[in-house]
This record gives sequence, structure tokens and C-alpha cells, in this order.
Amino acid sequence: MSPKHPYNIQWLSELEIPLANKFYRKHGFRGKAKRHQSCAVVKDNDKQILACGYLRDYNNFKLLSGVAVDSIFQGQGVARLLLEFMTQRFDPLTYTFPYEQLIPFYASIGFQVVSLEQVEASVNELYSTYVKQGRLIGLMQYTNKAPRNT
Repeated sequence: MSPKHPYNIQWLSELEIPLANKFYRKHGFRGKAKRHQSCAVVKDNDKQILACGYLRDYNNFKLLSGVAVDSIFQGQGVARLLLEFMTQRFDPLTYTFPYEQLIPFYASIGFQVVSLEQVEASVNELYSTYVKQGRLIGLMQYTNKAPRNT
């Protein structure tokens, strides 16, 4: 059975993490994965990274960060492939802080908007730090309850 897409999606080993950071730098993204973090990529048939994302581990929660897609491949479902692959390591203590315009997309993957009162102080503090930097972001928690297409 052949795959539905021409891409290879994989978790990077600790030794491969610098490849993700090279992708971020090349495309002008803020992300920076660390060797001990779960980092996934989408590669084309030439083994070039097209998209990347990682899970940053905190003491009592995980933060989905650094989700980025090469501009040439944006709008083609590559981010969805990446995130659906990454859900295998998501749990109810996985959060993300997407830009406001991306909230519906993350909801379609299984994240739900939550309020500051619904999360632990450590999540609240981290989110508030990003907001103070002037970022227009939402606070979302993984629930694995993506809306069904009707």
C-alpha cells in the first residue's frame, strides 16, 4: 500500500536536531529545538526538510512549539501531516500558544482553547510571558477531540 503523500515524516534523533535548527535559520523562523526534545520533521523525496515542530518539556507539561513550514509548501497540508504525526506524543498536558489566526487550524487537530484560570500556574506564567512580548496568541490544550467533518 503506497502512502497518500510524497513525504517522509519522522522523529529526529538527538544527533539530528541541528538539522531542524538549520531549517529554522534558513527560513527565518524563531524556533530552536534542543537535543533532549521530541522534534519531528516532514521531508521530501530528496530528504530536504519542509516542515518542523517540537515538544518542549517543562516539569509538569509539554509545549508544542516551533511549528514551521517552508513558505513554498504552505497551504498544501504539510503542517497538518506534521501535527497529526506528532499527536502520538501529545497528552492532556500538552499545550500550544498559536497565533490567533491559527486557532481554528489547531482546533482541527484536537486542541481546545482554554482560559488562564483552567491551567496550572506554570503554564499561565509562560503564556503571560509571551503575551507581554506583544504576541497575539491563544492558549490551547490538547484534548484529542478534533471536530468531525459533517
